[in-house]
Amino acid sequence: MRTGLLTLGFIVSLLGLARATTVLEKDFAELVHEADTIVVGTVTALEHPTDQHPPVTLVTFTDLDVLKGTVEGDEFTVQMLGGTNAEGMTLRIAGAPKFHLGNRMVVFVVGNETQAVPFVGIWQGVYRVVRDATGQETVTTHTGQPLTALPQRQSADGLVYDGHGPYFQSQAQTGPAVTLERFLGAIEEEMQDAQ
Repeated sequence: MRTGLLTLGFIVSLLGLARATTVLEKDFAELVHEADTIVVGTVTALEHPTDQHPPVTLVTFTDLDVLKGTVEGDEFTVQMLGGTNAEGMTLRIAGAPKFHLGNRMVVFVVGNETQAVPFVGIWQGVYRVVRDATGQETVTTHTGQPLTALPQRQSADGLVYDGHGPYFQSQAQTGPAVTLERFLGAIEEEMQDAQ
């Protein structure tokens, strides 16, 4: 009986994992310092190589501004686990950011080609750049919520759950959105403070 309950508990926990991703919450300093590469770029290609097992997605950025790390050439490609392969197998990672052609992004990349989702804190290291009503470039979360303050810890247990909870509520506070200029300036200041 005890073995059956343990097995049932394990299966239930696996079902929960299939629908949600839990990660350690990152503040702004951790995003900057844990990243191997920080770039601002425009998504110009989304590829799903059909010969990959398991499936992967290649996200290519151009029109680059490299803030940290080294990028060879005029484009930067990030490899993420997930996509569809030749056999029609589709794999999705709960909480993994979604990219769309033409989106301008700020990405904090760590472990490209070795990590399943190579962004610091999975979705926490991905931001969109949008123009506000005045035409000024501002920053939003990867889901499009205006960023009104630099990311900081909000959860009591240090954990965040794929797009829900205090972390995202704090980012959706009222007030003016953080401008891209301020966001990039804060990244540069944080890198200088570490030296």
